[in-house]
Amino acid sequence: MKLKLKLKRGEELKVKGFTLIELLIVIAILGILVALILPRFSDVRSDANTKVCVANLRGMASAMAIYETRENTNAPWGSIAVSDLVNWEYIAAEPICPYAGGSYTLSATPDRAACPNVGSYTDHVWP
Repeated sequence: MKLKLKLKRGEELKVKGFTLIELLIVIAILGILVALILPRFSDVRSDANTKVCVANLRGMASAMAIYETRENTNAPWGSIAVSDLVNWEYIAAEPICPYAGGSYTLSATPDRAACPNVGSYTDHVWP
């Protein structure tokens, strides 16, 4: 689209610009591209949360193994809380679940820690 503006002396100034239809087409194309890319980002976030959750649970399992070795005991997991592992300095801080934002619990089942997430990653069993 070309606009012609008249100046005081009778001279014309040509201004180039985009039409409304051209702008709408560009916005529609960008919207389609964003709609194609967004589901991939949600998969990446879910995978990252899963890996953080598994890493937290592995850290607690390692802390329990170190505790059992140092104390020369075979304490059942249900008898020790995660906060005890922090107080005894076997882990630096109490891990928080990236899914539910809550604390983990050590259940009475051997080598099992429960995640507060209600989804598909509620329990992780350690070999």
